[in-house]
Amino acid sequence: MAERIQINHGKAEQDATGITNAASYLQKVSFVSEDMRTTLPANANCKAAYERSQERISKLGAMLDQEAENIRGLNVAFAQFDRLLGRFEENGGRCQAITAEP
Repeated sequence: MAERIQINHGKAEQDATGITNAASYLQKVSFVSEDMRTTLPANANCKAAYERSQERISKLGAMLDQEAENIRGLNVAFAQFDRLLGRFEENGGRCQAITAEP
C-alpha cells in the first residue's frame, strides 16, 4: 500500500500569509541625517553602509514575498495533483480521460 501525503491547504495558506505579513515590515527606509555639513569620510561611509543594508532588507522582503507565492503555488499544484489522481482512480487507471484542469 502506498503511503499517503496529507496536505493541510488551510495551514499552507495561513503560513504563506504570515510570511507575506512579515515581509511587509522589510521595506527600505531612507537615511535621514541631521548632519548634512560634515565631509568626513566616516559620515559618507556610514551613509553608504546604511544604504546597502536597506537595499538588502528590501531584497529580503521581496524574496519572502516570492517564497509565499511559491508556497501558494505548491498548494494549488497539490490540489490539482490530488484531483488528477482521483480522476485516474475513477477511470480505473486509464490515462486517456485525465487532464490537469478542474
